[in-house]
Amino acid sequence: MAEETKDLLPSMVAQNPAPAGEDSQDRKQKVRDQADRIMEVFYLLLPSNYVSQVRGPFYSIQFQAAAEVLANFQITAQEIFADASFSYTRTEYLYQILGSLVFPVANEKGWPTIEGDVTYRTFLRNMINLLLQGATAETVQDGIELLTDATIEVIEKGVEARKTPNSAWGPQDQFVFEINVSDTGTVTSNGVLIESQAFPVDPFTLYENVRIVLRALKPAHTLYDYRHLFTESFGPFFSASLSWDMENYYYQDFRGYCVGAKKLIGTTGVTLTDRTLFSDAARDFSSLSPGAILTILSGVNSIHAGGTEGTSASTDEGYVGRYRVVAVLYFPVGDDATPRAYTTTSGLSGTATVSGNTIEDSSQNWALALEGEILTFSSGPNAGSYRLKFLEGNNGGPVGFASGPATKVGIAPSLLRLRRRMKYAATGQSYEVTVDRLGKQTTREVTGEDVTLYFLT
Repeated sequence: MAEETKDLLPSMVAQNPAPAGEDSQDRKQKVRDQADRIMEVFYLLLPSNYVSQVRGPFYSIQFQAAAEVLANFQITAQEIFADASFSYTRTEYLYQILGSLVFPVANEKGWPTIEGDVTYRTFLRNMINLLLQGATAETVQDGIELLTDATIEVIEKGVEARKTPNSAWGPQDQFVFEINVSDTGTVTSNGVLIESQAFPVDPFTLYENVRIVLRALKPAHTLYDYRHLFTESFGPFFSASLSWDMENYYYQDFRGYCVGAKKLIGTTGVTLTDRTLFSDAARDFSSLSPGAILTILSGVNSIHAGGTEGTSASTDEGYVGRYRVVAVLYFPVGDDATPRAYTTTSGLSGTATVSGNTIEDSSQNWALALEGEILTFSSGPNAGSYRLKFLEGNNGGPVGFASGPATKVGIAPSLLRLRRRMKYAATGQSYEVTVDRLGKQTTREVTGEDVTLYFLT
C-alpha cells in the first residue's frame, strides 16, 4: 500500500508510520532542524554584546544543548498529538488507541495477522466503518474481503431456502450462513489467457483471521460454515458437441439369448476351509465370468438351510444360499516350485510342480491319463483335486485323446472365489451357477434314442 503523507503538522516526522523509538534518520534530522530554528530565535533575542559571529562561546554551547533537548521534546509531543488521529497513529499504539475498540477481547481470543503497518492501520479503520454499519450479510462479506483478494460468497441458508422450492435447507438453517472462498489464477491455453482455479494462499492464516473478524461483525445468534471452494473449469481446453448414447439393461431383461447357456449344475460341490473358495473337480468353470451367482441347493449352506440373511425367493447375492463369484481360479494359491506328491483316478502317481495353470512331472507321460481324469495333491499350498484338461507340447491335445508323450498337463478352472463367506465348510453339495444372465439353454436328457446317425465313424 502506498504511504500516506504525514502532514498533520508542518515539522512532523515524514515516515508513515513513524516508529516510537528515536533511532530513525528522519527523526534525527527533524530534531536537528528544530534545534536550529530554536537557536536562530535565541540569537535574535540576545543583546548585541552577546552575539558572536562564530558559535563557539560557552553560552552558545549551553543553549545549543538546551535547544536539542527542547527540539526532541517538541517532536515527541507532535507525534503524541498525531496519535489521536486514526490516520497517523503509530504502530506501537494501534492496539491501545484503535485496536481495542474493534477487538476488545483480543488478548483472550487472538489478534488478526495482517502484514504491514500501514495495511494494518487501514484494516482497523475500515473495521470501524463496518461496525457502524451494523451486523448484516453485506458487512460480513466486506469484512472478509479486507483480508484477502479471493472471491468471497456469503449465503444465508434461511433466505435461500425461502427463494428456492424443494431446497435442501429448511427452518433448521435459518440462523446459519455459509462462507465460500475461491482463489483464481490465470493459465495459458492455445495462446489464450484464461482464468482458472488456484490453491489458496496461506489458507490457515486466512481461516484464523476470518474467525476473529466474524466474532466482531456477525450477529451473535448466528452460526456459519467456512470452506475453500474448488471448481473444475475446462474453458477452451475442449471442443465437443453434446450427444446421448443411452442403454437400459432392464429392457434387455425382457429378452432372451436363446442359444446361450443359462446355468451349470453339479452335485459334488466342495466349500473349502476358508469358506470363500468353492470347488468341483468334476466341472470346467471356464465358461463362467465374475459376477455370476452361485446357488447352493443342498446342505448346510443351501437356500433351504434357513437363516436371517434373506429369503430363498431372491435371485441375487446377499441371501442365504446365494453367493456372487468374483474370480474363476485354477489353484487356490498358484505357483509352487516344490515337487508335491499326487495321485490320479486312473492310478497315475508321482511328484509334480505347479506353474500358472500347468502341472509338470518330468518322469510322467500324461498321455496315459483318461478323459475326465482327476488329479489330487495330498500336501502343499494347493492340496486338493483338479481336473486334467489339455496336454502341452508338440504332441499335445485334449486329455484322453492326444498321443503324447507329454510331461506337462494343463488343468481346467474348477475353483470359484466368492465375495462373501459361506457359513460352513462342506462337501457333496448340489448347486447351480449362472453362465449367461439372458441365456435360455438348459440341460435336456433324452433316453431310448439311437443317435449314431449324428456321428462319423
